[in-house]
Amino acid sequence: MAAFPAPQIIPTQDTPFERSAQLAWFDAMEDPRLNLTAALTAPDFVAPAKSAGLPPFAVLFHAICGASLDVDAFRWRLSPEGEPFRIQSLLPSYTVQNTQGHVNFSYVPFTEDLSAFIAAYYADKREAESASEMRTNVEAATDCGQLYCTGLPFLRFTSIEHPRSGGGALAATPNIAAGQWRTEADGGLSLPLSVQVHHGLVDGAHVADWFEAVSARLERFVAG
Repeated sequence: MAAFPAPQIIPTQDTPFERSAQLAWFDAMEDPRLNLTAALTAPDFVAPAKSAGLPPFAVLFHAICGASLDVDAFRWRLSPEGEPFRIQSLLPSYTVQNTQGHVNFSYVPFTEDLSAFIAAYYADKREAESASEMRTNVEAATDCGQLYCTGLPFLRFTSIEHPRSGGGALAATPNIAAGQWRTEADGGLSLPLSVQVHHGLVDGAHVADWFEAVSARLERFVAG
């Protein structure tokens, strides 16, 4: 697969890694992953998205990706040698169905500019849906992180487990799953959101901060 356009470089300072003890402890385990599923509460972003001609999932996906840069713990990844590094850009992916009805992956270089993100979302979605091969051989810069997202708009799940392969760098990329949203009595929305992370890099408190960051980004979108 050809290299994707370089994602936006995220301004960052040379932040030292402070979780060496936690990383050593959890990475020595058979599976270092932490899985949490909770209900995300947010303002109704679906109606304004549709009125603006935007796909609501793409707006949610943009908030999910941006929040993973807002919370510093979500910026850390591991090299193939197990060394932690802090990402400066993001190449997230999400699942789509191809023309045969089977799962494949679409990649959208992250940019804070929502319009540019949506344009890239549409462009690669068409390629992913028409591809017959699995789109997994992705070329990205060494300081660019990935993030895996699954959308399940047809299911209001309460937990989920993703396929797993080893620890170390393989466990360091966050896996996110977003389920079916619904309108609540107060006019806001709620949806199940699942997060799988490497516990050597991310704690439950960081996941809670990430939930707040996703909601805050959706609030800013609604506020315009």
